[in-house]
Amino acid sequence: MKKNKNLDKYNMLIKQILALHFSGCYITNKELVNIGKKIKVEVDLADREKVFKDLLAKAINEKKETIFFNELSNLLKQRFEEYKKLSLDFPNSKEIIYEWMQKLKSIDRLIKQKIKMNPYE
Repeated sequence: MKKNKNLDKYNMLIKQILALHFSGCYITNKELVNIGKKIKVEVDLADREKVFKDLLAKAINEKKETIFFNELSNLLKQRFEEYKKLSLDFPNSKEIIYEWMQKLKSIDRLIKQKIKMNPYE
């Protein structure tokens, strides 16, 4: 994969989002491709990291970076609601599901902080 300088400032965030133990959810490559379709940025289906990086690089180039992160945030909110329902349906699993929900909130905050950063950094 060719290195994209536009992605350098996002390398840590990308790793955190894709790491289940950090983000609290698994985002599939298909979900990432679907985000691309929503924002009208086409990427080929590949491994998750490649899809994520290709999608973000194209979104940056097309000035759709904020829209991309907003759609990603929407996906996390949807997952949060699914977890909330699971915690009600399976009360004995509530403790572990609550941990996932907290991680989702944390990664969503990180995404929102990154969006608000100075574009000239």
